[in-house]
Amino acid sequence: MAGENKVKTIKEYFQYLYSLERSGMKYDLRNITRLLKALGNPQNSFKSIHIAGTNGKGATASFTASILQEHGYKTGLFTSPHILDFNERIRINGNQISDTYIKRFLTKNLALIKRIKPSFFEVNTAMAFTYFADKGVEAAVIECGLGGRLDSTNILQPEVSVITQIDMDHMQFLGNSLKQIAMEKLGIVKKDTKVIVSDNNNKLVSLFHKVIPKRDLVYLDDAAKLKIIKNTNRGLQFTMIPKGSKSIKLTTPLSGSYQTRNAAAAYYAAKEFLRINREQLLIPKLKQGIKNVKQNAGYFGRLEELKTGSRNYLLDVSHNPDGIRNAVNAAKRINFKPDVVIFGIMNDKDHMGALKEIKALKTKVILTKPEYERALEPGILYTAALRIFKKSDLLAAARIKDSLLIAEKLHAKKIMILGSFFVVSDAMKALGFKHLPGSD
Repeated sequence: MAGENKVKTIKEYFQYLYSLERSGMKYDLRNITRLLKALGNPQNSFKSIHIAGTNGKGATASFTASILQEHGYKTGLFTSPHILDFNERIRINGNQISDTYIKRFLTKNLALIKRIKPSFFEVNTAMAFTYFADKGVEAAVIECGLGGRLDSTNILQPEVSVITQIDMDHMQFLGNSLKQIAMEKLGIVKKDTKVIVSDNNNKLVSLFHKVIPKRDLVYLDDAAKLKIIKNTNRGLQFTMIPKGSKSIKLTTPLSGSYQTRNAAAAYYAAKEFLRINREQLLIPKLKQGIKNVKQNAGYFGRLEELKTGSRNYLLDVSHNPDGIRNAVNAAKRINFKPDVVIFGIMNDKDHMGALKEIKALKTKVILTKPEYERALEPGILYTAALRIFKKSDLLAAARIKDSLLIAEKLHAKKIMILGSFFVVSDAMKALGFKHLPGSD
């Protein structure tokens, strides 16, 4: 940071913040415990809902926050990573944390941060918790960053916990089998706390019932029936029939059949949170929460359609085979037939599994990488893809910007971009977007 404690611009603050990322991930609770203690344990000042999983965390968190906001709660939302602006990660009632608060927090706590040497995510977590405490948040919806058991956010004692879909991810930290990874996610389970499980993998059902006491487990497939009425590029209409209750018709602007499970998990999480606070979930408020998820929570990144000039882009941040399979199937259902797919992925992900899912789109693929140190090199992707695709269907580009130029030269009118938050971020920047559509 320029001049140790003297900083002139917000750019310098962010440069310092991102420099912490280069120190790598720290998968334990020692630093965050010391950091939050020094800050007065702000996490004890607000009530929370804690969400872990591999796929669906962001949507479930956003739906939950939106429902609680519609019920009149001042609602905090902490998610990661961001797409265009760091501030996207920390919101209250949909509004992003200000640059002014970030500057103030880092200036005030610079000496503490240098002494403890926390990671990028640990500082983000501490900042979010302090911000929510300072602003008098009544309900905070917190998404795990990595795993669950030793994730920085697991310092919380939440009112409700949620486990979303689990897949192979971050194996170097979480384990090499689905059950090992699930056990890490289940590390957020607390005594006498309801756990909503929306994962529906048959291989994990017995594990959920073994780890979570029967009185605390709400297993979604047992708790509700879901039926899609309409699934288009403009969103979903579906019915949810909670066990022992009447059918509820819901509408959301988010496409993809998997969003029904995320919305249903949010329903049960919000319902339990309200019950603990001696309030009832109101169906009209639920409907508004599901419908207004983009405005209320700033949700973005799953099957987002953007248009620039004569070209239509479908962007999705899916970054593992299960998520990409969902995105590919959803693209088919909404009748988006890409002329070309632009794909990049991180080097710790199952790129071969992801490529196999993309093949179902039966189109040309441009293999590329975002400007991020953990991104897999296009050459490695290309070599792997030759085992699955025809050589004539593959191209490679050093950067996302270059891949977009190649798509233009191919006269592609419909372009699908997927593989990670970083791929989508670089694509949107290259297309001229400085803020998420709909944000201030």
